[in-house]
Amino acid sequence: MTGEHARGAGDESLSRQVLESTRGRRVKHRPRLGVMSTSLLDSLLTDHLDHGYAEAAARKAERAAGDEPGASHRTGWVLAIGLLLVGFLLAAAARSTAQQAPDSERARQALVRDVESGTVASDALQRRAESLRTQLVRERNAVLAASVTGDQVSRQLRELERAAALVPVTGPGVAVVFGDASPREQLDPATGEPQSVPPEDSGRLRDVDLQSVVNALWAASAEAVAINGKRLAPTTTIRAAGEAILVDLFPVSSPYTIEAIGAPDTLLPRFADSAASRRYQSQAGVFGIRFEVRRSGDLSLPAATGTDLRYAQPLGPSAGATAPLGSGTGSGRPSTGSPGSITPSGGTGSPGTGGGS
Repeated sequence: MTGEHARGAGDESLSRQVLESTRGRRVKHRPRLGVMSTSLLDSLLTDHLDHGYAEAAARKAERAAGDEPGASHRTGWVLAIGLLLVGFLLAAAARSTAQQAPDSERARQALVRDVESGTVASDALQRRAESLRTQLVRERNAVLAASVTGDQVSRQLRELERAAALVPVTGPGVAVVFGDASPREQLDPATGEPQSVPPEDSGRLRDVDLQSVVNALWAASAEAVAINGKRLAPTTTIRAAGEAILVDLFPVSSPYTIEAIGAPDTLLPRFADSAASRRYQSQAGVFGIRFEVRRSGDLSLPAATGTDLRYAQPLGPSAGATAPLGSGTGSGRPSTGSPGSITPSGGTGSPGTGGGS
């Protein structure tokens, strides 16, 4: 080891002499690699860290020494104020959203109230019209009963009115409760309050569904049919208007109560065995719709509405009972091929007694 250090020291002195002797003039050869390798190894062994780390540490110390004592406090206050402003903006946005949702709900409730009040007024006018119609029938029968010819015409007219479903009827039969699937409950994303969500399309009934059930009841020997208290006549239509279902011009809503007068021992098994009944019984288990059929011992169905007298001919002295009369249907005559022309087995309310609901 002593010899190596001595040899290294001699090499360094020799290198120094060479550099001093060549100072000021151009050197045509490179220094020896052994000297450079020794210097590089010495620097690696003595300087463990790169100079960049030391410079960065020095700059950091200078900045820390030059900062004012309250600078860190000011930075904290600025950060706190920024967070406060962001929270205020978020709270304002949430409040605005919550206010807009109740406004739309109030508008919807106002429309619902308007519809309900209009429905109440329409029902009152309908009851008034039925009362006046009963009074008119009573006066008409009194006039026709004054003569033999008039009495014959009165009987013919009553038969035509029964066929056109223009008189109230009572008797036993069946009742079908048909309804949409129950709504689902979920939280409102705007207000966080629970709300009811309408069922999906597969769980909602359409006008064709009511038509299928009504046609199945007619085919099962029903003598008179009503949907939610609206009597069906030979000219009655069941159709859709947007999302609503109309029986003629009267809207009906779920659940739909379809009442049919007829002999229950015949009507009930025939309807239960129909394709429509089997289809909706299976859909009740799959889609959750409501479909219930029960026997009823006493049903009262009102007279059909919406039919107007189209034409009439006054009776002459020799007209007799063969004079044509307007029946109030679309063609002026009853549709004898329709189930509505069958006389209810429970009996028909006499127009002169003012029966019906």
